[in-house]
Amino acid sequence: MAQKYVLTKQLKAVPLDQPIEPGASVVEVITTQEFAKLGVAGADTLSALRTLTEAESTYLDVFPDSLIGSFAVPDKKNLMGETLKFAFYLNKTNLIFIDEGQVCTRLLDDIERIGVLKEPTPAHCLFEFMKLLVKDDLAYLADVEDRMEDVEEQIIDRCGNVANRKMLGFRRRLLRIDTFYQQLVDMTGTIGDNENKLLTNGEARLFHSLEKTVERLLKRSQTLKEYSLQLRELYQTQIDIQQNDTMQWFTVITTLFAPLTLITSWFGMNFANMPGLDWQWGYQAIIVICIVIIVVELVIFKRKKWL
Repeated sequence: MAQKYVLTKQLKAVPLDQPIEPGASVVEVITTQEFAKLGVAGADTLSALRTLTEAESTYLDVFPDSLIGSFAVPDKKNLMGETLKFAFYLNKTNLIFIDEGQVCTRLLDDIERIGVLKEPTPAHCLFEFMKLLVKDDLAYLADVEDRMEDVEEQIIDRCGNVANRKMLGFRRRLLRIDTFYQQLVDMTGTIGDNENKLLTNGEARLFHSLEKTVERLLKRSQTLKEYSLQLRELYQTQIDIQQNDTMQWFTVITTLFAPLTLITSWFGMNFANMPGLDWQWGYQAIIVICIVIIVVELVIFKRKKWL
């Protein structure tokens, strides 16, 4: 749904049909079709904007008198689902968001409610808008790290199936976040470079400061990606240890019964003059000998810490 705001001392929502004073700065949220009808952009800009509206990346194009860009923001509630896609157009007096959903309207309403604009300009409004996009990301990444630590404990405790299911999702989610941060760093840096002199020096500095903020988030996400690799290595190490324990157990069992196998092999030869075959206590004696051998072996294995 279309929404209109004016920039006076702060951002203020106004009815769509309210006349705007000449020279007043306006922020709008509209659809692609509605933007084409405004006539505020040239043919090249409009063509590029149509392409960016459905882009799966966060990207910026610089024109002589304007900036256009697209956002593909991972949804923190469902990182593996569809990204939140929208685009924007910025010139000296207008900031227009092209959004088929409600993301832009919700964030602009937050800016209006909080009243955080230091200067009532479209560039300042875009800066505050982009700040809100990553406002809670540090806390989100901290929560991801806590969940990864829980998985690490599960791996150490050998809860393999549970840990494996959770671990497989971490890296894929972090890759999506990492990609978004990399693209956002490029966007904020390009805006801050102010190639077309659309921004004031103060506004350019704001975007460079935002660039540094996103770079810190990027480094944190990359650290977590490395942590996910370490978890994978730890998991594989635990699997190897379990396999070694299993092989050690089979080796102990084989060693334990090897003397008994030798004894049964001897008496299985059925030679006519084998001693003990005619003794009435021979069978019982062999059982006792086997039990004694097993007990002695178990004592030795315990002392060697093989069991």
